Amino acid sequence: MEKGIDTFTIAAVAAKASVHETSIYRRWGTKHALIRDACLHYVDVALPIPDTGALRSDLTTLLDRLVAMLDSPEGRTVLVLSMSQHPHIVGARRKYWQRRFELLRELFSKAVARGDCPRDVDPIELIEMLIAPLYLRVLVTGEPLGDWPLHEMIDRVLTAYGVRSTASG
Repeated sequence: MEKGIDTFTIAAVAAKASVHETSIYRRWGTKHALIRDACLHYVDVALPIPDTGALRSDLTTLLDRLVAMLDSPEGRTVLVLSMSQHPHIVGARRKYWQRRFELLRELFSKAVARGDCPRDVDPIELIEMLIAPLYLRVLVTGEPLGDWPLHEMIDRVLTAYGVRSTASG
């Protein structure tokens, strides 16, 4: 993140971590594999799947964390790196979203079991509707994320999908 992907070296990482370069190469093989795993770890830590006991508050928590991540220098760097067409990144990006969508399906399954959400709601479609405007602002228009009425949009989308309102949100 400090110097960009082109000037990033395993030698610099090894020096900063006080380990020998071969230790890093043995584990990751290439700088691209190391970058990929570092980015995936960062996002997993920055965006844990919440379990607040109510769908609306789960979505509010998740999207508040997403906005915070996308507004951070680290989040912007990860986003730029994730746009790469390097084979390591393309494969990781697909796996990452498949795994995230499975976790989000579990979040919605819990909501269905609690009676918070109709069974026929497509959770991925709903999530995509909520996150698309955020990525549009970051990647296309450059408008501030803080200006987007995120919580109101969550309410509107949930209402459109027939999700009942809960006091926990």
